[in-house]
Amino acid sequence: MTTRQIRNMAILCAAGFVIVNAAFHFLSDSYSESHHQIVGGQRVASFSSDQIGHIRLIFRLITAGITAAVFAAGVSHRHVGHGLAALLGVFSLVAGIFALRAGLSSALVATLLVAGALMPVLAVFSYHRSRPAWAFLVAMCGTFAVVSLFGAPKIRSAVGVSLWTTMILPGLFAVACISLSLLRDDYVDRTAP
Repeated sequence: MTTRQIRNMAILCAAGFVIVNAAFHFLSDSYSESHHQIVGGQRVASFSSDQIGHIRLIFRLITAGITAAVFAAGVSHRHVGHGLAALLGVFSLVAGIFALRAGLSSALVATLLVAGALMPVLAVFSYHRSRPAWAFLVAMCGTFAVVSLFGAPKIRSAVGVSLWTTMILPGLFAVACISLSLLRDDYVDRTAP
């Protein structure tokens, strides 16, 4: 990639970050103003300004992390896509061990352990141009992006962290999936008639 392309990618990522956070700021204002509760016969806001500020800070941190991953993937699809998939696999393996120790669902434990063991191995084979490993890795990253997006509330309650904190996982899985899928021309079978 040329310096100009990298600069354009940085500008595009920064603009996306600003637009998404401005939209979230507006929407969070609208949401907090529409939610009230009755306390001692008085109508009061459900969210304090400190709570809203904390949610916005967490959202900015999450979008900054995802923006950084998008920028890195834009500069180097191959390295970042495979590295991120392997890293997410290691994270899944560690999460599976913690889920096992916490006595969570055996299906969740098995999924996390198998995916955690498989993803780094697939990333290595895919990096060395194995088409089946690449295809399976793209499918796994895409599946986990969707599952972790809709499973974020369940993950939040199981782990005991903020919902916004759990939202970084689907973003990173999506970045890995898209980054890897952009490499499809590297895996075309040139020997087929």
